[in-house]
Order: sequence, then C-alpha cells, then structure tokens
Amino acid sequence: MAKRHTDSSTARAGRGTAFTISGLLLVALAALTVFVIAPKLTQLPGDFSSTVTYDGESAQLDPATLKLDEPTSVDATREVEVTETDGSTATIRSISTANLPTGASVTDKTFAINRTDYQQVEGVDGVDDQKGGMVLSHVRHPNKEPFTVYDATTDAAQKVEFVREETIKGRQAYYFEGTSILPVKAEGTLETLQASVGQSMGTDGTVLPNATVASFVSLLDGANGQALRDAVAQAGPEIPATYISTNTTQIWIDAELGSPLKTGQDQTISLYADFGAEPYPLLELNSLQLMADDASVTRLVDTAASNASKITLVQSYVPIGLAVLGVILLGVGAVAARPTRTTSTVVEDRELVGSGR
Repeated sequence: MAKRHTDSSTARAGRGTAFTISGLLLVALAALTVFVIAPKLTQLPGDFSSTVTYDGESAQLDPATLKLDEPTSVDATREVEVTETDGSTATIRSISTANLPTGASVTDKTFAINRTDYQQVEGVDGVDDQKGGMVLSHVRHPNKEPFTVYDATTDAAQKVEFVREETIKGRQAYYFEGTSILPVKAEGTLETLQASVGQSMGTDGTVLPNATVASFVSLLDGANGQALRDAVAQAGPEIPATYISTNTTQIWIDAELGSPLKTGQDQTISLYADFGAEPYPLLELNSLQLMADDASVTRLVDTAASNASKITLVQSYVPIGLAVLGVILLGVGAVAARPTRTTSTVVEDRELVGSGR
C-alpha cells in the first residue's frame, strides 16, 4: 500500500505542475496581449487606404456683373493611402480632386506621420511639410482643446476650435470649426487663378493695371476711400495682385478614436490689390462649399465602430479573460500539488495488517 500511496502523490504533483504551468502561460499571454498585440492593433496599418467623396456647390465670377454667378452642383474626392512604412513612421499620399465648373482641380501631397499619434515626422526627400496640421486623424481619446488641420490651398496649418458634442450615426463626436484668411499657395490653384485674371485684365495675373484698381476704389466713401485712392495714385502703372482664401473648415472627430467621421469646408477666393500695408479686396473670384456625402460618412462611422470593438476586445476582454483563467489554473495547480495527509495512510495500513491475522 505504501507504493500505491506514493504513485498517487506523484500523479497529483504532476497534475498540479501542469495546471501551474498552464496558468503561468495564460497570465503571460494576457500581458503579451496588453503590451505587445494591442499597441500594434492601434497603430496605423501598412495597407491603410480610404476614399471620401463630397457633394456641394460652387459659384464663379461673372465678368459682366463682376459678381459671383448662381451656384452649380459640384463634387470632390479625397483618396488617402499608406505608400510606405518604416518602423513607427508611415508615408501618406493624399490626392484631392474637385470637379468644378472651370475643370478639375487636383492637389497631390505626400506626408510622413507617426503611426501611433499621427503627428508629422521627418520623412524622406520629396515628402511635403504639413506645417504641423492634422492630415489623417487626431489621437485616440482626444480632448476638446483647439488643434490644427492642414489646408492645402494655403499650404498652412489652420486652427479649429471645439464647438459642441454631436452624435453622428450613433457615434459620439466632437465638432470643431475654424476660419483662416491666408494667401493661396497651392501651385496649380494659383496658376489657374492668375491665368483667368490675367486674361481678363491683359496681364500675366501677378499684377493688375493701375487704372483698373483705380476704378474699383474711385467711389469709396470716407477717409478710408480717400486713403486708398491716394495709394493707387502713388503706385506705378501696375499693382501687385494677391489671391486670398477665406476658408472655414468643419470637422467631426470620433470622441473615442479621434478619427474624422465627417468633414466639410466653405471657401471663397478673392482678388486683392497689394499696394499698401494691407491688401485691398477687389473681387470675389469663386466660392466652394463641400461636405462629405452620406455614403462616406456611413462608411467612416462603420469603420470607427468596428475598430473600436476590436481594440476593446484585445485591450480589455481577451487579456482579462486570459488572466482570470490563468489565476484559476494556478489555484487548481496549488491545490492539486498539495500532498495527502499522512495520518490517513497510517490508519489504512493498520486496518490491513489487522485483517490479515
């Protein structure tokens, strides 16, 4: 009987060791999920791509009335994709195409960003500078502090401020808005504007005839009008032209992930005469209002909901489940490895001896 007792104790100890090892492995796997797998899940994927389409309207200058004509329907598309990754850095290509009454306006930019916080980082040669403005997404769990977005028309960072909380198709969102008034810097847009103005004024569009500018300020009232007429009179035969964008950006970001759920803009580009301390507005050349269409918003919301569920699963439910099961197995292992009481064995041996007499 002593041998059978030894075999039983050895088997219990073996089972206890197996439970303990399994428990330790599950606890280690829980830690691995939290500290290794989850962070990679929240990182911008190397195969990321997204297309957002916009609906809106645009109005152009009517040469006969020198005012904007009636708006017509337009559409636009923004395609964004990761073209390359290097560790925590992703190279992003963004192509925006607006189909306007005057033709297609295309902006093609490439940026380098951090794959976790989406902030600009130094990229390889040929990568554009986004001036610190957001081009893809805000950080996860964003606050309501002002931040900047990149405006390709003016090649500048535009400040947007929190306005209110909203619900976009079931997702909690923070609505931000901001307006900037800056010179047009986008090469293609600027060349198109200069060509159009130059054709109507007999210049290359970078300058305006003095007589034309004088006609715009001739009827202005008050001291301001007189000061402008004096400035024109003192200027040369040609006055530098400046093209100014007044742009209001609207953006709804997911309150959990920071990703944009909806975006829009209201932009007017005007011709200014630059003959003094401050350029003087002469004409509104065009206006453009765009808003992400319903199909794009639905797709962005569905993607955000799916990503949020995956992140919650990997960051919370899976590691908690693994850790709890691991602790249970450790407890079972400890109990299974506990040796049997010696007293019970002695009593059993005495009974066997007595019965054999």
